[in-house]
Amino acid sequence: MDSKWFLRGLALVLALLLYVTAFIDDNGTISGTNANGNTRTETIENVPVVLYYDEENLVVSNAPTHVNVIVEGPSSFVQSAKNLRDFVVFLDLTDAKLGNQRVNFEVAEISDRLKVSVQPASAMVNVQEKVTKEFVVEAQYSKGMFEDGYTPEEPIIEPKTVKITGGKDIIDSIAYVKATVESDKKISETYNTRASVTVLDKNLNKLDVVVEPNRVNVTIPVVSPNKTLPVKVKQVGELKGGIYIKSMIPAVREVVVFGKKSVLNNLSEIELEVDVSDIKESKVIKVPVKLPEGLTGVSPETIDVEVTIDTEDTVNLEGIPIKITGLGRQFNLSFLNPQNGQVNVRVTGPSEVLKGLKASDIEALIQVSDLEEGQHNVEIIINGPQNIRLQPNIKSATIELANLDEG
Repeated sequence: MDSKWFLRGLALVLALLLYVTAFIDDNGTISGTNANGNTRTETIENVPVVLYYDEENLVVSNAPTHVNVIVEGPSSFVQSAKNLRDFVVFLDLTDAKLGNQRVNFEVAEISDRLKVSVQPASAMVNVQEKVTKEFVVEAQYSKGMFEDGYTPEEPIIEPKTVKITGGKDIIDSIAYVKATVESDKKISETYNTRASVTVLDKNLNKLDVVVEPNRVNVTIPVVSPNKTLPVKVKQVGELKGGIYIKSMIPAVREVVVFGKKSVLNNLSEIELEVDVSDIKESKVIKVPVKLPEGLTGVSPETIDVEVTIDTEDTVNLEGIPIKITGLGRQFNLSFLNPQNGQVNVRVTGPSEVLKGLKASDIEALIQVSDLEEGQHNVEIIINGPQNIRLQPNIKSATIELANLDEG
């Protein structure tokens, strides 16, 4: 082993072994045969397709995005191509003309020791002039998305328009640009969402274009069932002594209320409760509209009520005749007190009411239907306008009933 010729011979043998090994790996056979079975065929699926064309001025459509590539050759090369997928499948459209045309797929950056074919071998593509155009977006949604009785109003879309880029023929075929709105639950109030923009032709086929932006904000105002009702002003609370309400006039006579249909159907008016317990002078009060149970909203929510007050005054009305009711035909009635059959009444109330008050506006009467012959004290009943206090100078009258038949 110390001999240099031994070492040279050993080196020659090793070199021959390495050569044979490399020859078998590269060719798969010895002496052109497949005796060792090292040649194989594989199909590499879903290989992405690269398009080479003038991207600034042209648009290519109908080109497959992925193809299958069949490789055949030495096992190690096939396995490497399959694992690394470091080759490129492309369509060369650098010299393509406008319109439809068939173009063969090409493969680059793959070992020349492999036999390569593409499935499909070619593709019919469409090359068009690149066009960008602005379109108005419309919201698309189903009315079944909304709770029963709730009505969607005109949607608000932001931005209202989008820029669409594609081939001239495709851009010219655009019929609808829709923002599709979806919801996984029933909607009963204003709905906000981001929606994808879909571009369709007149036959509702989706078009292959670039949309900028491809999502927009959509707001759909929702109106619940409603009804217009008159406003009825209702006084609540106790007035301070000596103060009267002359008038309470609401600035709005009708309101629109929202809520369930079953509740709305049973309503004929809305009561506006005005608390007068702290009223000392005429003023305008902002009154909130209180909603009955089952209603969800009202417009307007508050109403200005002009409250006009009046102060207390007193007048004396004299000589009011006492009327007799229930007197039988068999009796004659004589007044013993007051002898003239008249009373005087002290009237207290709003000065505005008392200003035009007359004795004829006050009624004094006695009821004698159940009385028999003889003298009687009978209560005097005093009636008059509302919102005033009536105080007669005597509370009862002394009368005498005489039987006419005995006379």
